[in-house]
Amino acid sequence: MNIVVVEDSPVLQRMLLSTLANVPGLTVVGAASGEAEAVALILREAPDLVLLDLFLSPGHGLKVLQAVRDAGLTCQALVLTNEPIHDEYRRRGADLGVLAFHDKGDGLGRLVLDLERVIAGG
Repeated sequence: MNIVVVEDSPVLQRMLLSTLANVPGLTVVGAASGEAEAVALILREAPDLVLLDLFLSPGHGLKVLQAVRDAGLTCQALVLTNEPIHDEYRRRGADLGVLAFHDKGDGLGRLVLDLERVIAGG
């Protein structure tokens, strides 16, 4: 399964890339840090899955996902954030096909488990 990572923190992006490199069945095909860069990368690579930071500098993760959907691409998405998830974001995310929201403060264990489930088709 091919994945694109969208994270604006260089430190966290490196940590995610390192962690994802060890997930069997997962291939990172690119990484981006801002909204426009992310949209271009996702449209170019057409990954199976996008790991997407909710609040980007510059931009917003759900705007990235909306632009990708508007262009006709239907990849799956998992969203990362270190901010509280408001109901509006959950509703909008559900409408855009977000599989789950992950709190960056919880560590990567649950994220890796969710990725393994997605890879296994669950």
